[in-house]
Amino acid sequence: MGYKISVITPVYNAEKYLETAINSVINQTIGFENIELILVNDNSTDNSGKIIDEYCEKYENIIGIHLPENSGFCGRPRNIGMEASTAPYLVFLDADDEYLPNAFELYYNTITREKSDLVMGSHYWNLDGDMHKINILHECNDTSDVVNINPMLNERNFRITTYHNVASWGKIFDKKLIMDNNIKFLEDTVCEDSNFYYSILLKSKKFTLLPNDQLYIYNVFESGESLIHTHDLEKFNSYLRGVYAILDLFKDITYTKERILFSDMNSLLLIFSNLNIKDKKECVVKLNEFENIIDDEVKMDLKELKLLYLLILKKHYTLAIILSEIYSFLYNNTTIRKIYRKSRS
Repeated sequence: MGYKISVITPVYNAEKYLETAINSVINQTIGFENIELILVNDNSTDNSGKIIDEYCEKYENIIGIHLPENSGFCGRPRNIGMEASTAPYLVFLDADDEYLPNAFELYYNTITREKSDLVMGSHYWNLDGDMHKINILHECNDTSDVVNINPMLNERNFRITTYHNVASWGKIFDKKLIMDNNIKFLEDTVCEDSNFYYSILLKSKKFTLLPNDQLYIYNVFESGESLIHTHDLEKFNSYLRGVYAILDLFKDITYTKERILFSDMNSLLLIFSNLNIKDKKECVVKLNEFENIIDDEVKMDLKELKLLYLLILKKHYTLAIILSEIYSFLYNNTTIRKIYRKSRS
């Protein structure tokens, strides 16, 4: 009898947190013998590869794949992991995060009982040890423990299922739907999670949400070399490519793209704000071009981002760059960033 779940984890320089992530899979109440854990080492330069090999020697159901060169983004390692997987259901885990012990049992029992294409649980944000419950159910008054939705049935369902929670982690996927539709992660953008999720949504007849069960811990650390996220020109361009690809997915869909665009514009404007002045002068024009092709009004709930968005839209580029410098200064202050993140959780 084969495994019930394949867990795929891309790994790059995660030695400080990797064992916690792996152990959270080993300690699942469904029984580790029912799980295949695939660790794809994306040419790490720290001890991550050694840690993977040590676990592989100890457990026959942990598979280590070592890539000869770094991919630059998580899409390729995840695709390689999917190709190597043998179980009928897929779960993704970031190398610096962890699952709660009952997560896989609840995921598996739910997806097999409900015959869903995807099951999504709620999660925690761990902000340097300060845990915050995250609500995954928006614009919906259903208080049930299990909420089934056909995402493409109507505009209401579409809005509910496109509301922020598009990461590959915190979910279980029916592998058959993914393979039958040749769905893969983009390999040249940081938007690979969003594109993957939306590609599944467009083919799905049934999502199951577990709004009252926190099953995943998304760790946000203010320190630690393996978690320093740099915002540079390459990242901006790759993210913009990813957003254009997402818009192309929905080119024939008449439902509002507001929730999709809201999340992506937030991220684009944040990355833009952290660029150097020279790169901002180049990218502000690209942002204006993108804003002008959007056919939905983007409702920014942060005043500073809304103002920045409008300045760029109206081609007030100098003022937009000045405001982005102020925003970057404030956001990169550790104390202010912690307060901001808590207010958003």
